[in-house]
Parts: sequence; structure tokens; C-alpha cells
Amino acid sequence: MRRRLHKTTLLFFIAIGLITLDACRKKYYATAEDMAEYGWVMYETQDYLTSNTWFNSAVSEDANWMDGYNGLGWSYAKLMVLDSSIDNFITGLSKPQDKWNPTNIHAEILAGLTFAYHAQGKDKKTIEYGRAFLDSTVKPLKAGWVFSHDPDSLLNYLDVRITLAASYFSVGKFDSASLNVQIVLDSLNSSVIAVSDTSLEGRKKMAEQISALQTSLLKQ
Repeated sequence: MRRRLHKTTLLFFIAIGLITLDACRKKYYATAEDMAEYGWVMYETQDYLTSNTWFNSAVSEDANWMDGYNGLGWSYAKLMVLDSSIDNFITGLSKPQDKWNPTNIHAEILAGLTFAYHAQGKDKKTIEYGRAFLDSTVKPLKAGWVFSHDPDSLLNYLDVRITLAASYFSVGKFDSASLNVQIVLDSLNSSVIAVSDTSLEGRKKMAEQISALQTSLLKQ
């Protein structure tokens, strides 16, 4: 049975490779889960390069550890190595979720893919994974998704919505862009109405509204 190591002692455990307890002489090894957990500790301190190393160690230890690929995707994205970010997210989608992990890792990967493809300017892929994210997370009477490894809980489902709106706008689906903007505004309890005018002047205003909301959500 896998034994989990406390985060504060994890570095020590891995540095020496194993611990032998005098009382029972049992050997304890750092697992892929331990390595991924410490990777997230480093990620949350914004040490993305070190976190990436730990996530790589996790998937080397267990090639099926879904959260290791999730961590690689997010840390590579922070390092702006977007192709590697996307590759690891895609790999992670094919792995089984640890049944003991309460985090919806599948949703985190879909959100990560939405942001990574948007950063690459690939709007059709952004829409594909953004819609998949919404299909997997939008549940009646349940709170919206929040990224579990953002210490300030700033990154959430509204960021996915406004990213979708931006990509819909870019591919000329202005009605879908306006709909997602309105959902964001309603979620923020705003009395502002989403721009729906698709004339040249209306599209300019819609783009400005989307940009303003993207900036505002970063500060929420």
C-alpha cells in the first residue's frame, strides 16, 4: 500500500532515497504522488522551473500519474513553453484519475488546454476545449470551478468563459461571444449588458468589452 509523505519532510526523504525505521525496518519511498504534490508546492510559490522538474520526476516514477501531466502542462505554460504544455495536457487526458484525489484533474487539464491554445492564437482549439470544460463542470446549483493550485483563488470558470468569448469573437461567432460575456457579467452581479451589435462599430465595442473583462478578472 502506498504511503504518503508529509510535504515538510519530502525533500529529505527523496534526497536520501529511502528511510529505514529502526523500530520496524520498513523502507519508505517517495511515490509519484509525493513528487507531484511537492511540485505543486513549488508551483504555488511561483518557482515554475523547480516545480516542472518535480512533475517530470512524478511521471518518470509512474507514467500513468494523471496529476503529474497536469502539473507539467501548467508549469510549462507558466514558462511559456506552450507546445510542451499542450502535449502534456493531452497525455494527461488519457490517464486515469486517482480515485482518492478530490480535485477534478480532468477539468483542470481542459481549462489548461483552453488557456494554452488561446495563448497560441488557435481559436478553434480554444473553443473545442473550452466547450469540453464547460460540459464537464457546469452543474446546476453547484459552485463554479476554481483552479486548486492558485493560492489566491483568482483563476476560475469565469476566466474560461471570457477566453471562450475572445476566441468566438476572433472566428466571427459574435452571438456566442456576446452570450459568454453576458454570463460573465451576470456572474459578477453586474448590471451592464453585453454588447450584441455586430456592426463594425458594435464589434469594436464588443472587443473592448471583452478586453476590459479579461483585465478585470485578473484582479478579482
